[in-house]
Amino acid sequence: MKKLILSLALVTGLAVTAQVQSQNNTDANSAVTSKKASKKNLSPEEKAKHQAEKAEKELTLTAEQKTKWQSASLERINANEPMREKMKGSTTPEDRKALRSQAKANDDKFVATVIAFLTPDQKTKFEQLKKDMKAKHKEHGKGKMH
Repeated sequence: MKKLILSLALVTGLAVTAQVQSQNNTDANSAVTSKKASKKNLSPEEKAKHQAEKAEKELTLTAEQKTKWQSASLERINANEPMREKMKGSTTPEDRKALRSQAKANDDKFVATVIAFLTPDQKTKFEQLKKDMKAKHKEHGKGKMH
């Protein structure tokens, strides 16, 4: 009888633990999803402001540099937005390649603009951040099948 009661208590405990873990994972996933969804719903101005604030924190930008970063970022976002919309629709591989190269040119222009007003120390930090982001992006893509 003791074994039966102990077994029932063990099974009940495992079931409760599994339910709580499942609920916690769902809450965490919905928080991540809602954060990503809210970023997508931002206006170009809000996106540029957010990027400038992040850069200010990571690169210790001055107020003037932050303003310049924000305007360069807004210019890039506005230039890339039509291409993003085109990519959402049905495009041929050639079209996608052309759109990507155009977006890359916009990004290169942004980087050139930003590099022009950064201090040497900030440039070093910026280049390191770019390398880290590229490595993270590459690592993230390894699991995908092509």
